[in-house]
Amino acid sequence: MFDEVIVPIDGSDWADRSLLPAVQVARLHQARLVLMQAAHPDLAAHAEQELADRALQSRFEDPKLVVDTMRGPVAALAELVQNPRSLVCMTTHGRSGLGRVLFGSVAEEALREVDAPFLLVGPKTYLLGGVAGPVLVGLDGSKRAEAILPAALSWARTSQSPLWLVSVVTRGDATALAQHGEDIDEGAYLERLASHLAPEDVDVQWEVLRGEDPATALVDFATEANMRVIALATHGRSGLARVAMGSIATRTVHNHSGFVLAVRSSHNS
Repeated sequence: MFDEVIVPIDGSDWADRSLLPAVQVARLHQARLVLMQAAHPDLAAHAEQELADRALQSRFEDPKLVVDTMRGPVAALAELVQNPRSLVCMTTHGRSGLGRVLFGSVAEEALREVDAPFLLVGPKTYLLGGVAGPVLVGLDGSKRAEAILPAALSWARTSQSPLWLVSVVTRGDATALAQHGEDIDEGAYLERLASHLAPEDVDVQWEVLRGEDPATALVDFATEANMRVIALATHGRSGLARVAMGSIATRTVHNHSGFVLAVRSSHNS
């Protein structure tokens, strides 16, 4: 369960797209809503008014408003995230993939520097669809990818939704294993992991997908099953452009009509 949901605001209509899902998540988790903005000292009063306007727009009871005039956006966010059960809800642009986000190109830096899960709102996210429903967790058999599981489990448990563990096997994967005299058996890994997670009081299912583009396979599966949240782990050293399953996060966020729950992984394998 998350105790607070933090929404970075920059005064733009695009950034405001993260406000509705942030409110929904805060209510679902009975968490505090925090609206923040990094601003030049000369613009502090203007930033305070913008946050007050967004607070009124949110219709959320008594959200916390934070204007930081001492730091840039990432440092301000990192300073604000002191609670280990904080969630950052942030809007991403679609023009240039995940490298362009709310504050330009700093979200990748934020994912490296800010120790918190991120709920990313992409350009095709259908906001009125809500945040509830089954959660798809993208895995590839590595500890790095499994770093997403605590946040995904917390989300599924609080929303009383099923958790789907999903791997994507490409033709190249099968060929590489065949060359080494091995058979693909991703199902065994997912089944074992699902059994391990069963005592967590969450309905855990699993599925192995076949496809040449893992991002497309994940998004298609999530869309068909009405899974609003796709959960992925990221590499800490290179941000969201590098994820545990490869470099698929950009296309996943860009094409998914729901949300992407992302966390930084400290594992190297």
